[in-house]
Amino acid sequence: MQQDKYSELLNKLENDELENISPGAELYQQLMAIYLYQNKLASAKLLWMRISNNLKENNKELAQLNLLNLALQHNKYSEFFKYIKYEWSESNKLIIDDLLFKQREELLNLTSSAYVSIYEHNLLQMTQMTPDELKSACLGWTREQDGEEHIWQPKIKEPTPSIASDDQLLKLTEFVSFLEN
Repeated sequence: MQQDKYSELLNKLENDELENISPGAELYQQLMAIYLYQNKLASAKLLWMRISNNLKENNKELAQLNLLNLALQHNKYSEFFKYIKYEWSESNKLIIDDLLFKQREELLNLTSSAYVSIYEHNLLQMTQMTPDELKSACLGWTREQDGEEHIWQPKIKEPTPSIASDDQLLKLTEFVSFLEN
């Protein structure tokens, strides 16, 4: 499982950070990327605070990772998708690709549970995807024409069956009367 793989790497990197007097930028980059993937935004923020100013100023990839963290902290998905379009180093590319896939999936799930329909241009702006990428990501959704606009309608999820409060109260009353007798 991908999460387990990153957990082992995270433990190794955290130990390396503790053991080294002055860890390099690549170690911090990987730590930050894994924290973002695992949605440990507070850990990523604390990591940013303990990185030396010299490394922050001289390493653009660290600054870019911090921008991703800030966008996620403030739930600004369009900024996140704008900042993730960057030429990442080979050591971080796989983690960032997984993060991108995970965040897009999360945004589409959130959108599908919050909206009955959404204009395509709004969805494209939020996800920062091309129309072809959006079509492949929204396979279960239906697409309709509204004049010149395209509207996406998410697949309706069946609500989980819940027991009504009256039914629960009746069962509780029966159980209490059984215990009393």
